[in-house]
Amino acid sequence: MNYTIFRLMYKIKNDYDNRNNEDVEDVLNLVEKNVDCTNKLIQRIDILIENKHFSESILQILITIRNTCAVNVMNINRLTK
Repeated sequence: MNYTIFRLMYKIKNDYDNRNNEDVEDVLNLVEKNVDCTNKLIQRIDILIENKHFSESILQILITIRNTCAVNVMNINRLTK
């Protein structure tokens, strides 16, 4: 399990009513999978941008998607600190 996700899970379990630890763990597992998938998507978009020649409009769309993904991952990382 990703260290930052582990810290978040530990914090949630300690700070909140933990009658439903299974629900918390399910959400954290989904968040971890989302971060992993989003990181892969960012890497693939970067490779695509570097290796292909796109029109300016397509390039801007890819960059916008990539940046949106990066912001989402950064927000999740901030949450887990």
